[in-house]
Amino acid sequence: MTRLIVLVLIALCAFPTLAQEAEPHALPFASTGHALELEVAHADYDDERAEAAAFTVTLTDAPAWLAVTPAALTLDALAPGTDALARFAFDVADTAPVAEPGAMTFEIASDDGQTWTKTVRVEVAAPEAFAVAGAYPNPFAHAAEVVYDLPAGATVTFAVYDLLGRVVHEVRTEQAAGRHTAAVDGAGLASGVYVWRLVAVGADGQRHTEAGRLTRAR
Repeated sequence: MTRLIVLVLIALCAFPTLAQEAEPHALPFASTGHALELEVAHADYDDERAEAAAFTVTLTDAPAWLAVTPAALTLDALAPGTDALARFAFDVADTAPVAEPGAMTFEIASDDGQTWTKTVRVEVAAPEAFAVAGAYPNPFAHAAEVVYDLPAGATVTFAVYDLLGRVVHEVRTEQAAGRHTAAVDGAGLASGVYVWRLVAVGADGQRHTEAGRLTRAR
């Protein structure tokens, strides 16, 4: 679990836009159970008239590949010179682009109507290893797919053969690190057993190969 803690200093005389993170926080690929904790600090005042205040922290923007909850929460009666945590949970979808920074933007509003914004930058790391899931569904009637992870950019060749070794489908593409899907269209394929084979060759020449059987239903 990744646990991000970001300090947000609130003073009722502060500038409306808070300092942003310099570098994005790295998140594991297709991971769940993360926590983002915004430490909201009500600045200390020498003014004896300073009173406790309530602050509402609202998520106003986030990449589509982040599932963040809750959408908003309230910190009640935060006295000057004290702080409290606004805790948000989030998961990283397997569709997230690798090494492309995204941002979660929060609005912090005081109960007297003043607002501040805080942006937390995040970036998804590449999958740790080459991995391939078996064909699904299998058997298939209309279409099937093979899902695979690439830890780095590679030239990927996906081919389907009949039991006589003849190529009935082949696609060769350059792909970036991340999760990808190779599709098999059943149109034009007779019912029976086929063999699929996926080969990924990285820029460094490293080669990964995976194969399996696939049944076209009647």
